[in-house]
Amino acid sequence: MEKRIYMMLLILMVGLGSGCGKGETESSDLLIESIPSQGEERSNPASGETNDIEFNDKLKIDFTYDYSDDIKVDVDYVVSGSASLQKELENIEKIIQKYTPLAEAAQTQGEMNISSRWFFVIWDTELNNIWNRFSDSADQQTKEKLLEEQRNWIAMKEEVTLLNLGSSEESGSIYPLLQNSFLEEITRNRAYVLANELAKIKGESFVMPEKSAKYGLFVDDQGTGSVYSSLNTRQGWEGDDEAVISIYRQGGTQGTFVDNGNGELTFTSDDGSIKGIIKINGWDGASFKVTEISGESAFSVGEEVRFPFAF
Repeated sequence: MEKRIYMMLLILMVGLGSGCGKGETESSDLLIESIPSQGEERSNPASGETNDIEFNDKLKIDFTYDYSDDIKVDVDYVVSGSASLQKELENIEKIIQKYTPLAEAAQTQGEMNISSRWFFVIWDTELNNIWNRFSDSADQQTKEKLLEEQRNWIAMKEEVTLLNLGSSEESGSIYPLLQNSFLEEITRNRAYVLANELAKIKGESFVMPEKSAKYGLFVDDQGTGSVYSSLNTRQGWEGDDEAVISIYRQGGTQGTFVDNGNGELTFTSDDGSIKGIIKINGWDGASFKVTEISGESAFSVGEEVRFPFAF
């Protein structure tokens, strides 16, 4: 996803430098692979756990077209043609691949913003599809537990997007692209979480994708659907490893961290007043333990804050 954003920005810069991007293109003769219309043939996936989905027909690139229904049919086809949930999630990436040329064809910022939305829509459609199957299959207790968690995740999406990206005023016209890309990432992650729960009900083996040992967004919502504490570790624009930490809505700090290579990240605030250790536990969340404080702070030495909800 990061590579796709970089390529889109590069295309925009080249286009502006050569006089391109004078207006938003409504359509073009470029083609991308897409779902077949009703009555058209498409390849049948091979049987067994190694089955792969194939899409053989073409769709014109059109930045004014609403692909929502096409994507829904595509997702339904992947669901019906995949032998397991594990393979299903892998095959959803085939839909992402199909729409990548649409993003690559974008030459203006407006076209980039529009095309980036469809990658989020693909994963949002898959997430809803998984939830419907989970809801139909789970016992009442399991369903109620995941329903509350899912509602909290939905309620926090806007807040965590702001935590990760800042306000739209700060980023300007590129903000929709950044927002769509972030929503794509966290929705994909959530789809894997729900697929893992559905796999347990179906008695299928399921392996979650590996989480970064350095970067991620983690929160503690106290079971409310509102962010009480948050930890955001990321790579800054200048290449530094940054961390932004907020606790109990009382205060926070930001600074840089160094990866010790042993599962621990050594954090130092920008003003040097707070030092501590960040531990990222993948899908099980993260924690921050304060080791040193100079001056007044919302933190205390030895305090360990946990962020159990991984976005």
